Amino acid sequence: MRVRYDEGVRLVAALLLLALPVAAQTAREYGKTHRLKIEVGGEERKVALFIPDNVKKGEIFPLLVALPGGQTQGSPEEKAKAFLEIGPWQQPAFDKRFCVFSVDLATSTPRGWHPKEQLEMQRDMEAVVEGLKVARETAKSEGVVLDDSATVLTGWSGATYLTLWMGIRRPDLFMAVCGRGCVFHKEAVEFSQFDKVTPNKSMPIFLYHGEVDNPRVKKETDLAKKSLNEAGFTSVTLQVVAGMAHESKPEVFLEWYVKILKETEKPRKEAVKIRAEVDKLRPEISAAKPGAYGKLLKLVEQEKKAGAQGGASVLLDQINAEAKKQWDLAENLEADHQLQEAADAFAKIEKDYAPLVVSKQAREKRQKILQSDAFKAMEMLARAKELIEKDAREKAIPILERIVAQYGETRSADEARLLLSG
Repeated sequence: MRVRYDEGVRLVAALLLLALPVAAQTAREYGKTHRLKIEVGGEERKVALFIPDNVKKGEIFPLLVALPGGQTQGSPEEKAKAFLEIGPWQQPAFDKRFCVFSVDLATSTPRGWHPKEQLEMQRDMEAVVEGLKVARETAKSEGVVLDDSATVLTGWSGATYLTLWMGIRRPDLFMAVCGRGCVFHKEAVEFSQFDKVTPNKSMPIFLYHGEVDNPRVKKETDLAKKSLNEAGFTSVTLQVVAGMAHESKPEVFLEWYVKILKETEKPRKEAVKIRAEVDKLRPEISAAKPGAYGKLLKLVEQEKKAGAQGGASVLLDQINAEAKKQWDLAENLEADHQLQEAADAFAKIEKDYAPLVVSKQAREKRQKILQSDAFKAMEMLARAKELIEKDAREKAIPILERIVAQYGETRSADEARLLLSG
């Protein structure tokens, strides 16, 4: 039996999502929808990839990730259907030359979603990631080139739960995000240690709702704008569409979409160059080649300067995550009073990750350990023990007494007291 903490919220969400029209059949074929499948959490999910007709030689396509916002048929517990989302985008995709991706979702069904249901969100995010892999492979097999730097994520109504949650957490996948008629929880902008990619606070984010939209949608779309701004996102735009009720209105999105693709054309070209350099650099980093991290830092700076996403910052995040694991092990050694081992571990981090910031931090941490009373007392205690083992206890006693006098609060002082009493 489900927990009833948000039954009222779910009921409103259900009413909103049941307003979703079934995708109209196009009067003509504008391209081909590839029907694909993936497995997520032991369950099968369907994936849709639309490729427009008349692909020209050398043509490169942006990819629109359009998440399904609900359904009007079947149980409210059923997943929102990817194929119902494709129809409204076919003609625009043909006219404006982009491909469209969608995947079945659990968080955007009529019953709604709540942040306490993290497993559902995790599974939906995994479905998007795995679905994109399959879609890109399919496009490649069809001779279609997708522009990895021009992937935009959008969703309407219930799909905006995942759109905003995932969009701001995966700037390595999406260059921009659009929420259409949002339902929103403030937890979406609360990042945690499990979010492995650094947010791109300058990511273009477009939100809109209707002038006569559902009251909840109007309120929560406004809340999304406010929350994103307060979280430091600097390129968030909110539009209230005159006369619009709770509708998908793809044409509003498309106007912004065409504009954002044009505005980002230059940084996206720079991103392609940076991505090529990052790919060349990966083997050097894997082989711990001297100077590799310095090259990476320069690429990260190029990304920031160009406002591009070429994978350099993402690679740096991955490296810092590995360094953090070693840092945690070193801190555990320190907590266990294995100070020399901890100092050696921090010295290794300093050496292995120079000239990254974590290298400097490790050097400072090591120096702090070596200069600590605990370390000084430990060294003196080791000398005293050595003398005792050599039957020179009379020489060890002054050292033990000095430890107690000068470093009485340390663990070594406790052991020195025992040796003195013994």
